[in-house]
Amino acid sequence: MDKYLIKYLRDNSEDELSSKYIDFFKIELDWHIYNNERHIAERYHREKKSSFKEEVIKTLQYCYAIAGFSDKIKSDKSNVLSTLPFLDQLTLQDLNLISYSPVWHPIGKKNIFGDLQSIKWHKKIQKIIQKEDFYSFLNKNLHFELEEFQNHFFKQYKEKDFRALLLHTDQNFYSKYFIDIFKKLEKPSIVFSHGLPAIYSKDIDNRSDFLMVWSDKIKENYLKAGFDSEKIKVVGNPHYKKNQKNKELRSDLSDILVVPVSSILWHQHEYDSTVLVDKSMVVLYLYKVQKVLEKLGVKQARYRTHPSINKEWVHAFLDQNFYIMDNQELAKSINRSSLVIGATSTVLLESLIYGVNYIVFEPKDSENVNMAGFKLVPPFDGSDEKVITAKDENELENMLRNNNKTDYSLLKDYIQDFDISVMKELIK
Repeated sequence: MDKYLIKYLRDNSEDELSSKYIDFFKIELDWHIYNNERHIAERYHREKKSSFKEEVIKTLQYCYAIAGFSDKIKSDKSNVLSTLPFLDQLTLQDLNLISYSPVWHPIGKKNIFGDLQSIKWHKKIQKIIQKEDFYSFLNKNLHFELEEFQNHFFKQYKEKDFRALLLHTDQNFYSKYFIDIFKKLEKPSIVFSHGLPAIYSKDIDNRSDFLMVWSDKIKENYLKAGFDSEKIKVVGNPHYKKNQKNKELRSDLSDILVVPVSSILWHQHEYDSTVLVDKSMVVLYLYKVQKVLEKLGVKQARYRTHPSINKEWVHAFLDQNFYIMDNQELAKSINRSSLVIGATSTVLLESLIYGVNYIVFEPKDSENVNMAGFKLVPPFDGSDEKVITAKDENELENMLRNNNKTDYSLLKDYIQDFDISVMKELIK
C-alpha cells in the first residue's frame, strides 16, 4: 500500500528529470504537509519572515559578493565552496585552501561568491519554497529551467577552479542541487556531521561523496547501516576541544534540567519508512518525568525543548508550579544544572563536557521505537553499558535513587580530537 505522497509522485513521474527534481525538493514538499502548525517554532516555518536586521545583512552580503566577483583567482591556493562557518581561513590555511561561501548561503562579509544573476536565481528559489503552492513544484517547465541554470553555476565554479563543496547537510534542495553540479564538475562534495546522529539510514548523509564524522564509534554505526567505508571519514569536532581525559560528574536533585523527546517532524527522513508523530508526546514525556521526580521530593525542575518546537505551545500544557521554561544559552543552562534527564540529543555529550551527569530516559516499545515514533540508535538504545538508560518510569526512579552515573569516557568514544588534515587526501 502507498503511504507516502512524495515517494508516489517521484516513482510515478512521467520522466527522469521531473523525478530528479521532485527528489531534490523532497524536504520543501514535505513542509507543505507536516510544517504548518503552532507547535513548530516560527523560525522553522516554511513561510518564515526575516527581520529587518536579517534583510539588511543579506543585502550587504549580496553587495560584498557582487563587488568582489571580478577578483582574480589566487593561484597559490586551492578554492573550496563552503556553507560551514566553523571552517574559517585560519582552520584551512594548513591545507592551502581558501574558503568561499555562496550567495545562496552567505557567511560573514568576506569571500562571498556569486553574481547578480545568481542572486536573482536564489531569490526566485526562495520565493518558490516559501510562497508557492505544492503543485507548482511539479511543473516540468520549472525542472527544465533548473536543469538549464546549472550551466551558469558549472561555468562559474569551473573558472574559479573550486576543488570541493563543503556542506552541513545533504537533505535540502540547495545541497542536492549543488552536489549534482559538483558531480558534473568531477569534484568532491563533503558533508560535515552537525550533531550526534539520531538516525542512521542510507537515505540520509549518503548523497555526498564523503561524510565527515566525529569519531570511529559514529563511523562504526554508519557502517552497520550499510554505508561504504571509504565514504566515512573521521575528522573529530572543532567545537569541542581540550576535553579533559577524566572528570567527576556532579549528580544530585537540587537543580535538574529535563530535555524532552522532540515530538515534531516537519519532513520525512526516508522514502520507504514514514513516521507519523503525535505532537503531544513532548508533553507526555515531561509529565512522566515530573511524576518520578515528585516521588523523590523534587518540587521544581527546568526543561528545554528542541529549538524547532514552539516553547510557548508546550508550556501551556504543563504544571507551571513545577516546570520552569529554560531560556538560557545551552552552555549556561547545563553549567548551572546538577543533573540532566533527557531523550536522544547531542546534549548528552554537552552535559558530559560540563561535568554534569546525563541520564537517558527513552520509553520505548518492543521494537525499540521511542515515543516520537523513531527507532532508537546507539548510544540511546540501551546497547552501550557506559550510558545510564531508563526505558520506563520505574527504571528512571531506581536510577535516580541509586544516583547512577553515565561514564564520562563515553565522551571520547563519540568526540575525537579535530583533525582537518583528513581532508588533504580528498581535495586535490
